[in-house]
Amino acid sequence: MDEKLDFDATKLFIALKYQILVAMEYCHSLEDGEILWIEVFGDVTVADKKQMEVKYYADNLTDGHPNFWNTLNNWLKPESRFRQYSTLVLLTTQSLGEDTSLKNRGSLTAKQRLQVLEDIRSNSEARLAGSGKMTASRSLELQRKVLADDRRVDLMDALSKIQIVTDQSSLMERIAHYKKQHLRAISAHHGDDYMNDMFGFMTSPSFMTTSWQITSEAFTDKTRELTSRYMVGTWKFPKVDYKALERKASEMDVQTRRFAEKLSEIGADSSILEATVDLLHAQHYIYELIKDCTVPQSDIEDYRRNQYRSHISSWRSYLAQCPSSLSIIDLHKKSQAFYFDRCALQVDRLCRYDYTPIEFRNGIYQMLADEEPGTRSQEFHWKMWE
Repeated sequence: MDEKLDFDATKLFIALKYQILVAMEYCHSLEDGEILWIEVFGDVTVADKKQMEVKYYADNLTDGHPNFWNTLNNWLKPESRFRQYSTLVLLTTQSLGEDTSLKNRGSLTAKQRLQVLEDIRSNSEARLAGSGKMTASRSLELQRKVLADDRRVDLMDALSKIQIVTDQSSLMERIAHYKKQHLRAISAHHGDDYMNDMFGFMTSPSFMTTSWQITSEAFTDKTRELTSRYMVGTWKFPKVDYKALERKASEMDVQTRRFAEKLSEIGADSSILEATVDLLHAQHYIYELIKDCTVPQSDIEDYRRNQYRSHISSWRSYLAQCPSSLSIIDLHKKSQAFYFDRCALQVDRLCRYDYTPIEFRNGIYQMLADEEPGTRSQEFHWKMWE
C-alpha cells in the first residue's frame, strides 16, 4: 500500500468498495427481520447491535493517528446514538504502530482505557509546547474534543464498548476470501460476475436514496437469485399438482378471455381447455420461480419476449404461404395446423434448467395471446389472415 490514501476518486472508490464488502460479509449473519445500514465515510451498522467504522488506510495506526481520534469523535456526536449499540468497532487495514499505547486495549477496563487516552493527550500537549508552535495539530484538536469534560460520561460509556480490529486484508484479498467462504457453489468463471452483481445490488439507487438500509430478507433474496444464476450445474423446475390445475381449468369460464377467443376464431374450440391448463401451469411456475428467487422477473420477461419474436416470425412465414383464394374452412385448417405445429415444437430451455416443461412454454403462448392489444408492436395471433 502507499502512504495514507490520497483524496482522489480511484482510492475513494476502493475505500467505498471495501466498506460495501464488509457490509456484505455482515449481511450473511443478519437474523430474520434485522437491518443493516450503510453510511458514507465508512459506517456499517447492524441495528441495535453493532456499529463499525470501516477504514482503508495504508500507514500504521499510531497514538495520534487522526483515523482513531476522528472515529472516537464521530461516536461521541449526539446524532451517532452510540448507546443503542452493544459494540463499537474500528475495523481498519492499518497495523498498530510499534510504540503505540493502543496495543493492549482489549484487556483494559474503561477507566484504564481512559487513562491511556489522557496520557496520549498529555504527550501531544507537551510536544506542542516544546515545539514553540501556537497552532495545535488536527490530531491534538480531536484529542481535546474527545477528552473534553462535558463529554466524559459519554466517553466512558463508549470506551467500554470499543473494539479495534487491525491488520485487515486488502480489497482484493478480502474479495478472494469472500468468494472462498460464500461462493463455493458458484461456477469459478462466474465468481466475478456474482460479485459485480452483488456490489451493484448493495449500491443500487433504491437503497442509497432511502437511508441505505439492507434488510435480511432483501439480501437473502438477492443471494438466492445470484446463486441460482451462476451456480455450477443445472436446476429443476418446481413440481406442480397437475390434477389440481386440470380441475381448476375445467371450472373456469374463459370464453371471453382473449386467448380463448383467438382459438375459437380458428375453429379450435376443443383446444381451449388444454390451453387453459397450460396457462395455469405457466402462471404457477412463474409464481414459484420468482417466489423462491430462483429466476428473476427479468429472465422470465426475456423468455417471453424470445417466444413472442419466434412466434411472430413463424406466423409471418406461414401467412406468406397462404394463397389469398383460400376459403374460410381452409384458412381455419391452416390456422389450426400452425397452432398445433407451434405447440409441438421442441421447448427452449429457461435459463439453466435441465428440463423446461412443455406446459410452461405453451402456457407462455397463451399468456401472450391473452395480452391487451397494443401491449406489443404486433398482436399475438394464430389465424392465417390479417
